[in-house]
Amino acid sequence: MLGFSQKFLRRVPLTRAASCGGVCPEGALPASFNEKAYIPKGKELNIGGANVYATGDPGWKSSIIVMHDVFGVNGGDHKALCDGLAAGGHYVVMPDFFEGGSIEPYYQAKKVPEGKTWLKKFGWAHCSPILEQVHEHLREKGVERTGSIGFCWGAWAVAKACQEPSKVQAGVWCHPSCQVGKELYEGETEHELTEAVQAATLILPSPQEPEFYSNGELSKIMDRNGVANDMVYFKDQTHGWVVRGAGFLGRSWEECGGQKDASSIIGVQRAVNLALGWYAKHLY
Repeated sequence: MLGFSQKFLRRVPLTRAASCGGVCPEGALPASFNEKAYIPKGKELNIGGANVYATGDPGWKSSIIVMHDVFGVNGGDHKALCDGLAAGGHYVVMPDFFEGGSIEPYYQAKKVPEGKTWLKKFGWAHCSPILEQVHEHLREKGVERTGSIGFCWGAWAVAKACQEPSKVQAGVWCHPSCQVGKELYEGETEHELTEAVQAATLILPSPQEPEFYSNGELSKIMDRNGVANDMVYFKDQTHGWVVRGAGFLGRSWEECGGQKDASSIIGVQRAVNLALGWYAKHLY
């Protein structure tokens, strides 16, 4: 039986040979396709001075705020993922927190320390006002319920946003890099960040993230605080697999062992299906 998002995505033109050797299953997510060939379904908006990619229909009355990874909104398959989530029955918005920038040029130049210095500009004092404008936009569109999903750096932003459950009711962390809170920003450890989370949270780690994402340490914190949570461990994937952008330790997803094959796109499909199921449970 086809997964929920697969049924919605069968209308997507198939160009599998360009991106995964022609072995991706029929009806696979658009993220399986080479981003140069993929044509985004949404549009670019200017919301309070910030560029925001928007896709889907606000008539669903629910929204998903996508928090990009350190490669930025134009890296990897971010927009294809947004379109895939929208096809599951949500209005999806992705703010460009990096103002058109990306850490990728620093990675390519082997200047990772300088890249981290650049990344320091985008702490919560920078991101929060952008999100306030996004929430205002969602209210104007008649949206009543909001979830969020983030990748790598974006998982940290989701955790911060989920500290206000009146605004965000469910969050998903994909291959999280929440250590940026301590290393670059307000000084919160991953455990302290989890302690502050107040909205239902699903964690989707790979073996390349620290064990506390998958060994129950963070779940115990949320359990103690009465916050609904779950974790699904992707033992066969590498950091960055969902959006195929940034990897870890200054490398891209592919440089970290990621391959555009059937196994990886099944991993993407599973992650999106799990996220959609999480929102179906906790946004209503």
